Amino acid sequence: MISKVEKLPYHKYKGDALRLVNQTARTVDEVVVGLKNRPEIIRKITTFKDSKGNIIERAINFSDKPYRNRIYTTRYNVIGEDEFVTSVHTKEYTLPRTLKKTHEQSVIARYPRTLFRTPVKFFTNHTSENVDTGDKILTQVKQTNLLKPQKETHTFIEFPHIINGKIENKKKKILKFSVNTLRHTINAKNILEQNAKLPQNDSFLGMRALDINDSKTAFAQKFLSERGLKNKRITINPEYLPVDDREELAKALFDPNEGSINFVKGHKFTSKSEVCTTSRHETEHGWQFYLHARNTQGGTTYWEEKMYDLFKDLPKSLKKEAQEYTESIRSYVTIAEDRAKYRKNLIEIKASEQGEKARVLYDYERAEIQKEFPHIPKELL
Repeated sequence: MISKVEKLPYHKYKGDALRLVNQTARTVDEVVVGLKNRPEIIRKITTFKDSKGNIIERAINFSDKPYRNRIYTTRYNVIGEDEFVTSVHTKEYTLPRTLKKTHEQSVIARYPRTLFRTPVKFFTNHTSENVDTGDKILTQVKQTNLLKPQKETHTFIEFPHIINGKIENKKKKILKFSVNTLRHTINAKNILEQNAKLPQNDSFLGMRALDINDSKTAFAQKFLSERGLKNKRITINPEYLPVDDREELAKALFDPNEGSINFVKGHKFTSKSEVCTTSRHETEHGWQFYLHARNTQGGTTYWEEKMYDLFKDLPKSLKKEAQEYTESIRSYVTIAEDRAKYRKNLIEIKASEQGEKARVLYDYERAEIQKEFPHIPKELL
C-alpha cells in the first residue's frame, strides 16, 4: 500500500485521473499500491462519488496496462407495492496508454470523451429487495462483443434468490442471444435458454437490454428505417444543447435546418417507453418536413433543398398529405408562444398519434420478457 484516501472533498482533489464524465463529484476515494522490487509498476484506482454516495466513475490506472474507466448511473424504481429496486448501469472503456495526450487534446477541443476509447462491456445490476421480508434478488443485464455491431451479445441473468438470508439451491435463469444492432434484429442461431424462454413476439427485443440513455439513438434509427427515412440524411444527436428557451421546454426536437433529431440534454427520461414515444414523434416530424421539402420544391433550409435535389417532385399519392403539412408548418405556433395552439398544430397532432401508437406497442410486447425476468423494473425494459 503506497497511499489511501477516502471521502476527500472533490475540490481538494489534485490528482491526475483521466475522466470520461463531466459531472462534478462530491467526494473522491483513491487507492495506490505497488511492488517493492518493481517500483515502476503502480496500481491506482480513483473513485468519484456524488452527494448520495453513489459512484459516478471509477478510473483504473495500472502502469503496465491500458487506462480503464467505468461510468456508473444509478436509478431507483418500485415493482408492485413491496419491491424496491436499485439499478446500477455500468459502462466500461479502455484507452491505450499511447493515446493519453490525444485523449486530453480531444477533451480540450470538446469532442466526446469516449472518442478514442474502446467500449468493453455495458451491464446493469438490478438489486431487488422485498421491503417486508428482506428477501433479495439480483438480475444482471449485459451487452458484450460491442465492437461487432452485427453480432453484439445481450445476456439476461437472474441469480438464485436470497431468502431468509440464504441463497437458494437452484440454477441461474439465463437468456443470451446475438443482436444485429444495425437492424435491431435477433440472430436465431445464437440463443442460450436456461430456465428462461426467448420472447417470440417482441419486435423490440434487440433493444430491451439497452440503458435508457443509449436507447435514444437505437429507437430513432429503428423508426427512421421503418418510416422510409434511412437514406434521407437525418442525423441523431442524443445530447443536444438547447440554444434558446423554446428548445429547453422540449424533450427532443426535429431540426429541418440540419435534418436532425435532437434529444435535449437537460431532459432526464425516466423510462424507455418515454424515449420510444418521443423518438417516434420526432421521426414523424422528419417525415412531415421531408414531404414539405418536396412539396415546395426545396423548402427554406439547406436540408430541405437537399431533399428536393435528391428526390424531386412527389408522386400524386403523397401530394394531399404533403400540402396539409406545408400549411401546418407555415402557420406553426410554438409551445412557448401558446401552449393550447401548439397542441392544435396538425403536424403535432399527427406526430403525437404516431408516438403514442409506438409506445403502446412497445409496452405490450414487453410482457414476454417481463414475465421471464419480473424483477427488472418495467421502466428499464
